[in-house]
Amino acid sequence: MKRNIFWTILFLLTGGCTNEMIETSHHTLHIKGNEIGYFNSHSHSRLSETNETLPTRSNITFYSQGGIHADELLFTYNGTAWEGDTDLKWEDAQQQAITMSYYPPLYRSHQSFYQEGSLCDQLYASSTTTYGNDINLSFRHLFARIIFNVSSQLNSLIDQIEFIPSLSVINITPETGEISCQQSDTPILMKKDDGGAYVFLIPPATLSIAIRIHTTTGEVHETQLNEYTFASGHEYTCPIKQSGESPGISTVEDFIAFTHLINGESYEGRSLEEFGEKTGETMTYYLLNDLTFTAEESAQIQMIGMYGTSSTSQKRLFNDVFDGQGHSLNDLQYTNPTSGYYYSGLFSGISADATIKNLIINQAVYNNPDDTNKSSFLAGINKGKIENCIIRNCQIEQIDKKNEFGSISSRNEGNIINCHIGNINLKIATNYGNGITRYNYGGKIMNCAVSNCNFSKVQLGGGLICNRTRDGEIQNCYITGSASSTSRCNAISLVAEESNIIRCCFYPQAYTKAPVGTNYTSSPSDSLMKYGSQQSITEETLPQVLNQWVLGSGSQLHPDLSFCLWKKGESLPAILVSP
Repeated sequence: MKRNIFWTILFLLTGGCTNEMIETSHHTLHIKGNEIGYFNSHSHSRLSETNETLPTRSNITFYSQGGIHADELLFTYNGTAWEGDTDLKWEDAQQQAITMSYYPPLYRSHQSFYQEGSLCDQLYASSTTTYGNDINLSFRHLFARIIFNVSSQLNSLIDQIEFIPSLSVINITPETGEISCQQSDTPILMKKDDGGAYVFLIPPATLSIAIRIHTTTGEVHETQLNEYTFASGHEYTCPIKQSGESPGISTVEDFIAFTHLINGESYEGRSLEEFGEKTGETMTYYLLNDLTFTAEESAQIQMIGMYGTSSTSQKRLFNDVFDGQGHSLNDLQYTNPTSGYYYSGLFSGISADATIKNLIINQAVYNNPDDTNKSSFLAGINKGKIENCIIRNCQIEQIDKKNEFGSISSRNEGNIINCHIGNINLKIATNYGNGITRYNYGGKIMNCAVSNCNFSKVQLGGGLICNRTRDGEIQNCYITGSASSTSRCNAISLVAEESNIIRCCFYPQAYTKAPVGTNYTSSPSDSLMKYGSQQSITEETLPQVLNQWVLGSGSQLHPDLSFCLWKKGESLPAILVSP
């Protein structure tokens, strides 16, 4: 797992027994293996996206104790094995051979491990081999690597930056790889990096790093990373921001840390205060950038909250505000176990006092066939408010056949407004197809759109807004997309129970199924209408019709809610205008 330094550096603009050796018959062996391991991090190496190997004609130095004696032997890789002037032979079959190999070659007379002030990468391969076996080498990084991520606001001021680790490497014991260090004040000087990422190697030890920032105006400002214990072969990240700079989630590492901290878990020195601010009694967390996740990084994300369906289960809900600020979470993969009976999603549940807003989930894949039956890309259960959120280009690859999946929420008891789901593809046969939510229980779904979703594998039916609504409200929503991809689904809801308000909803003229199925009889005042070239409402006039509700009934009946207006899209009849 990637080790992260999770405090933010604030850049202040102001300032026994022994065995006798038993001789044995000589046994010639071979040394094989040239693979290089990644720095130990959940996302592998930041500088390499593929497995690395040492090339043919690479040289190493080889040391061995025990059953084989070797000191500072030089070997060259021939593409299959390592060869040199001396053939290795077993000298004592009763002892294991304990070996260390180094690339680039490491000699006892090594004078400096630095080049132009920076610590050079040193690979090593340790092995313990018994008599009769060949030696197989797998190389790892001997030193640690650190990445300082400087915020864009601060990075724009930088001309150059100095990093001064408190320790430097003076010796490596070849037989063991033990590193000796001394106190140091030698700076590593770097020019401004446009991406704000400053990367270098450090000794695996407990040390501090002084930081000296030279600005384009000639000013010099200093700060410091306090003592921290670094481990060999691990990669660490540390954000640097200006004092007073807006808090928020800037990186994938930030988001992973946030999901753990919001659940009440400690996470290597980081705090929730880095990611949000409190106004009165309301804590708001901000997403500052679009983030793209690898499969390994998705696996590090912890579902926010745990909301169970049984009387004895946890009922821990997200109780704050998460503001995506129009940014997207890309390529999330939902594969982590969620304890079976929990509502699951990025958020397990959202409390009645909580809000998720201005967030985009893009190109997510849900692939969890043996887990909970109540799941979603965004929220398992919503009791609060979800507004101005978009779920798009996502796939449901594996779910239980009885899963109550909803793209925004499996169960909605709160408000879902100004939201859009588009290009959701159900790739596995399942009983029911649900667009925005599976079950709208006393909740409101208003001023939303569902576009170009493929629920053709649905077996028993479904609804493009919801599968079932009870004592709920669905108003001013519209559907678009291929009728063949949604032929098993009602445009709005498969089942309507008890009393519901379903009004001012629009679906394409090609749809042949009733907009609402079982237990519902529409009346003229419901305004559940088809639109198209042969209808009174066309694709050209649809935005205007939707806006009439926003400016009229919507604002009058729900003065506590803020509805977005609509405009014609390039490829869609209507799209929401961001606030």
